[in-house]
Amino acid sequence: MEALADDWPRDLYRRLGFDVVGERHFNTRFPSPLTRLRLRTPRLELRLGTRAELRALADVARAGIHDPDVMPFEFPWTDSLDEASFVAFHEQALAHAQPDDWQLNLLAFHRGRVIGTQGIGAERFAQRRTVATGSWLGRAWQGQGLGTEMRAAVLQFAFAGLGAEVARSGAIAGNPQSLAVSRKLGYEVVGSHTVSPRGVPVEHTDIELRREQFRSPVPVEIVALEHLLPLFGAG
Repeated sequence: MEALADDWPRDLYRRLGFDVVGERHFNTRFPSPLTRLRLRTPRLELRLGTRAELRALADVARAGIHDPDVMPFEFPWTDSLDEASFVAFHEQALAHAQPDDWQLNLLAFHRGRVIGTQGIGAERFAQRRTVATGSWLGRAWQGQGLGTEMRAAVLQFAFAGLGAEVARSGAIAGNPQSLAVSRKLGYEVVGSHTVSPRGVPVEHTDIELRREQFRSPVPVEIVALEHLLPLFGAG
C-alpha cells in the first residue's frame, strides 16, 4: 500500500501496524520544473522540498539554529516560528519566481535527512550576473564542515552553471561561524551597514566573491540544469 507524506492514511497505516519499506519523492505541491534541479556533494544533496519536507525543516529550526541571545537573521523569524508561515514562505518564493527576479531556497539533505537550507537568488541576472546567498543549519549539524559544503554547492551552481560573475553575502555581528565559512571560500569584505532585527542596531558585514577567486573545496554535481537556464535569466 502507498500514501503520500502529507496524507492522513500514512498515520492510519502506521497505527494499523504497517511498516515503511521504501520512499519515493513527489513534488505534488510544486509544479515548477525547478523541482528537478539537484546539487550533490560528497555528503549532501540540495533540492527543493515537498510540503512534508518543509514541515520537517521547520522542526529542525524549532530544535535550534543559533544562540537565543544572538539573532543572526535580518528578520527575526526564529523568535516566533509559525509552521504555516514557514511553509508558505518557501512555497511562495517558488511560485513567484521569474527570470528577472528569483529566489531558490534549496533544502540540504544529509544521509537522507533534511538538516538546513541554502538559498540563492538574483534580480535582473541576465544584466547583472550577480547572485546573493543565505543559509542556515540545525545546531546538531553545525561544526562539521557541512555549511561550507552546501555554500560551495550553490557557488559552483552560480559560477559554473549559470555563468555568474559575483556572489554576495554577509553576516550580522555575533555570527562568526558564517564569516568563517565565507573566508574559507575566498570572500572579501566590501563594506558594512546597520540592521536592527530586534530593534537594536547591529553591524552587518557585506562580503562578495568573484568568479575568478572561487575554487570549490569539494566536487559538485549539478543535475537537470540545462533546460532550466532560461528560468534563471541565464539562457
